[in-house]
Amino acid sequence: MDDPLFLTTTMDTVLEPEVSMLEPDINSSHSAQAGFSMDYMLVNLDNFFLIVNGSLIILMQAGFGFLEAGSVRSKNVTNILIKNFADLCFGGLSFLTCGFAFAFGKGSPFIGYTYFTLIDLPPERYAFFFFQCTFAATCSTIVSGAIAERCNFNGYILFSIILTGVVYPIQTHWAWGEGGWLADTDFHDFGGSGVVHLAGGVCAFVGAVILGPRIGRFSKDGKSPDLSISGHSVPFISLGAFILIFGFFAFNGGSQASISNPGDGIIVARAVVNTLISCGTGGI
Repeated sequence: MDDPLFLTTTMDTVLEPEVSMLEPDINSSHSAQAGFSMDYMLVNLDNFFLIVNGSLIILMQAGFGFLEAGSVRSKNVTNILIKNFADLCFGGLSFLTCGFAFAFGKGSPFIGYTYFTLIDLPPERYAFFFFQCTFAATCSTIVSGAIAERCNFNGYILFSIILTGVVYPIQTHWAWGEGGWLADTDFHDFGGSGVVHLAGGVCAFVGAVILGPRIGRFSKDGKSPDLSISGHSVPFISLGAFILIFGFFAFNGGSQASISNPGDGIIVARAVVNTLISCGTGGI
């Protein structure tokens, strides 16, 4: 009974079932940890996708700036560039304060009323906020070119704050917000053609009608020839157009808002290809 070989064999026999009983628990623990890590990796991938595309959309502000600076007279270049910069500064803070809450906060089918100044917003959605903030700034910048050379600077700042903080977010909630009345219908706007560009275009049209033409553009008596006002720099216009084309690939491709789900890559690629075709046909 005191044979060492017998004792070793006996102990192995006793411990072997216990070890085998522990193996499934260890394997399941490793599987759970791997699945948990994969979920976080997918969330990080989607956030990185939004941050990169949002950063490229911010670059469109430079495109708008060059395009508009080249399209106005040289004496108004500084004014138009400051307005584009103000869209990002004042408009971004306005969207942070209340715009995101109105657009994507929980609320009624008409307007949201949570997440003011990002309070209670889950950190996982910060990248989404950043991406949507670039959309709001783009909507506001559309207007600056339509009313160039004939708008008071202080008035434009006030307009930018109201547009990005109230007007744009409310109609965004209708189409893209949780429980929005348009979102619950067959209405679908993938890249913001209605939510962003149509909204900015309507505001630009209304502003141009209210302000009227630039002073001296048309003769008052109908006898004097109309004054032809042209841009002062074709290179600025061309550079701005190229930057905008580059940014629109991110604008439309990033509208998918994720890249980790099956089929996301195909949808993003299709949006980018359609944007390329649109640029070509629009240029022709």
